[in-house]
Amino acid sequence: MKFRAIIVLKRLLGVSSCLVALMSGVQARAEQLRILTSMPPGFYQPFVSAFTERFPDVEIVTLNKNTNASVDELLRGNDRQFDLFWSSSPEPFELLSQNGLLALSASSGQAEVFSFAYSALGWTHKQPGAGTGTASWDRLLTPDYAGLIAMARPSRSGSAHMVLERFLQVRGWQEGWAYLLELAGNLSTISARSFTVLDGVANGRFELGLAIDFLAHSRAQDDLAFVYGTPVMVTPARIAILADGRAPGAAADFVGFVVSDVGQRLLLSPDIARTPHSGKIRAEATASYHKVLENALALNWLEYNAALASERYWAVNALFDAFVFEVFEARRDAWRRLRALEELSPAPSLAMIEIRRLLTTMPVAEGEVGNEGQATNANAFTNLSDQQEDSLHQWRSASGDLLNRATALLGQLEAAGE
Repeated sequence: MKFRAIIVLKRLLGVSSCLVALMSGVQARAEQLRILTSMPPGFYQPFVSAFTERFPDVEIVTLNKNTNASVDELLRGNDRQFDLFWSSSPEPFELLSQNGLLALSASSGQAEVFSFAYSALGWTHKQPGAGTGTASWDRLLTPDYAGLIAMARPSRSGSAHMVLERFLQVRGWQEGWAYLLELAGNLSTISARSFTVLDGVANGRFELGLAIDFLAHSRAQDDLAFVYGTPVMVTPARIAILADGRAPGAAADFVGFVVSDVGQRLLLSPDIARTPHSGKIRAEATASYHKVLENALALNWLEYNAALASERYWAVNALFDAFVFEVFEARRDAWRRLRALEELSPAPSLAMIEIRRLLTTMPVAEGEVGNEGQATNANAFTNLSDQQEDSLHQWRSASGDLLNRATALLGQLEAAGE
């Protein structure tokens, strides 16, 4: 009996050893979830940590890239097989959907995109005991702010691109461009990413920085106050499962966590400081900026048209580059000279009025860009099409012509005043 008991025990131990080996193998081959995001680590790390506590068998790998670079990688084929795309800019999801890169809903057969938070645009500045306020966007055009404002390059920053589109949609194509072209006269710099704008404000390099709200709110320790430009323009931030990812189950679990009550409450933490998409969880919010967004959400006429923005995504960025970024110093100097002349004159002369018109004119009509126009998004993130190359050449030529004419008139007025 003792011998048989020993044999049974050895067999049990053998089975147990096999189970341990199998379990170790499962842990070694934990499902890997790959996330591509434009969000800063301070935002996504709390979500990653909270999710892995609930799903310890899922290993999360996260890559942070700016919005345009992320879309570029995905349109090139998603060779690294990311499972999720996560961004504050809604229009990239439209682009990805148009190219069949988002997973389809089993019930509707349509691409699924999930809104998880709300954001709005404005500017940040250094202020002890950082707070939140509102002010007219037109304030940024006053000569008092000349050389004091920083913004990111829209073709490198999704939130900066939203600044462009918001003005074009709310004010109209021509009036929106007029505002942006005049704002260029007050810019100190155009940086590569939104994060560097906030860094510059925090360390005193810039007086003001155009930004998306949550980036400033999450850096209250740096005494960064945030001002919402009025009218406050609210945009949903989104997350979506990619069509050719390797872990669709884990991706669905992660999205489910982000939009769950637990995930939505996580947005309210001071380190993240975002306004949840869930109305139920927003009702629990106490920070002043949540009330600003809540009031703005009632203004349905300001709803952001992400589909329209996606149709002309490349064109709007390229126009900004041609008319502002690539001629930044010349445009800023022209505004400086015009304002100096205006200060000396009790009433603007016809020549001054003409110079201002030249500096605020966008010679490209709205109907010329987008899916129905000559400058579409085709191949925008890989190699430009011949059509796009031709458009870019024309735009650069038009930009240079307007600036040269303005500069020539400025020279004449300055010479006459000597």
